[in-house]
Amino acid sequence: MTICATQYVADSKLQHAANVTAQWLDNDQDGVVDEPRLIVPLQGNHATLLMSSEGFSDQALDKLEPYFDHMVGQDLAANETNPQRQRDASQEEIHHLIVNAGWQYYLPAVFSDSKTQRSEIYKQWQLAEQQRLYKYDDPTCDDACKTIEFFYLGTAAYLGSKADLESDEMRVKTRKELQHMLPGLVKIFESKRYRYPLVKWPDGNYAFSNNIAYVGTKLR
Repeated sequence: MTICATQYVADSKLQHAANVTAQWLDNDQDGVVDEPRLIVPLQGNHATLLMSSEGFSDQALDKLEPYFDHMVGQDLAANETNPQRQRDASQEEIHHLIVNAGWQYYLPAVFSDSKTQRSEIYKQWQLAEQQRLYKYDDPTCDDACKTIEFFYLGTAAYLGSKADLESDEMRVKTRKELQHMLPGLVKIFESKRYRYPLVKWPDGNYAFSNNIAYVGTKLR
């Protein structure tokens, strides 16, 4: 995984994002990637987190667009990264990137967001909507987007991130409720075929920071 930042992103924000990334990949925090089979698709897709101070302008995104032909990217604003008294958006955006560039390519039958693939998480999203357990009203978010948003919020419920569940988008708020109302989603999380992050909600406190390579030159 590569994280790039503009010159206006503080080093502390960049480091926090790097630590959250490491925690999603090494969720049991033993210094080793939990699911090593993610490494090939993440590297092959050039998974890249793009950080700006307050979000990229439309003009900036237009300039970045050609690069998305060669990588799977995700943007993250520094002012939403580890803010005081607000939800930390880094967990969500980095989870999206790892799912989109890694899990979907490693096991598409389980993690794909494609309508034609109709993966296991896609079916769980449809089931949750049919049962009125999940609803995402953003008109710009298509079925693929809603699937990935649902999967993240399901993960938040399983690992106990209350800050991510304050809205009514996901009506299932705890692991116990997931087990009762969406047992199929819990089955995906707990499958023995792979190691999905089930130990700790990333908080930016990663014990093996020497595993993260830092290059001080920032994009302008």
